Amino acid sequence: MGAELVRESAGTEKSTVLSATAEKIVQSTGDLPAMPHVAAMVIDKLSNSNATPREIHQLIEKDQGLAARVLKVANSPYYGACRSIATVKDAILFMGFDSIRSVVLTAVMKGVFAETGLAEKLLWEHSIGCAVAARTLGRAVGYPGNEEAFLAGLMHDVGKAVLFLRRSAEMSEIMQDVYNGDMSFADGEKQVFGFTHSEIGQLVADKWRFAINIEEAIAHHHHPGESQIAPQLAHIVCLANAMCHKLEIGPTRSPCLDLAKLESVKVLGIDPESLNGMAAEVQGGLEPN
Repeated sequence: MGAELVRESAGTEKSTVLSATAEKIVQSTGDLPAMPHVAAMVIDKLSNSNATPREIHQLIEKDQGLAARVLKVANSPYYGACRSIATVKDAILFMGFDSIRSVVLTAVMKGVFAETGLAEKLLWEHSIGCAVAARTLGRAVGYPGNEEAFLAGLMHDVGKAVLFLRRSAEMSEIMQDVYNGDMSFADGEKQVFGFTHSEIGQLVADKWRFAINIEEAIAHHHHPGESQIAPQLAHIVCLANAMCHKLEIGPTRSPCLDLAKLESVKVLGIDPESLNGMAAEVQGGLEPN
């Protein structure tokens, strides 16, 4: 797989960046979560260029909740099917492998947040909002992988979920400060732990064997200028994150934020006048998940 070749070429550089903090992170948070078994098998199979729809649907049907999620999304207004999609196999043929990957990982992420007790609350809402925003922005700037942008947006805060699982008391206090407007998550985490959710998220992405460009976007979604492999994707996720802050989707609420002044708008070549329309599209594209 092409992404794996990129991953290997960047491995030494990435290890150098993580080596100073990895041991502290793992010791402080405990073992990082493994991807659920069926979902992991589906993602692995989807990465195989020789995989068939039949193989994919046979795996998905091993998990009733996952199968139901695929059918629900296939029949949603977003995909605009002209007829009801009744089987997982039909859903796969209709949606395509990239969209199925997004659905599977959305279900995984919702499960991760459910374990923290936040599945229907602020962090989950922010993650799915950022995913929709990243896909919207990616389409606007001609990014070649809409679903890749969606996944990077969806996964950008997975480190927060892990920290809530392992250090819930401290993270609850940090979240309260964030909600009250006293500080950012990154600042609070740095003060309390000595590292941030972005670093944890990068480790989770590595453990789950995501493409290196998604891993990098997670690591640098607050500082996209540090991205070296796929800076456009990192800037998309950074701007999507800020857009959700402005729209008050999640615990960080900055309705007065001037998106047009962000460096990512300039780097992505977005007309500042179009940002309000994009934000309205994002808000309109969100539905209960």
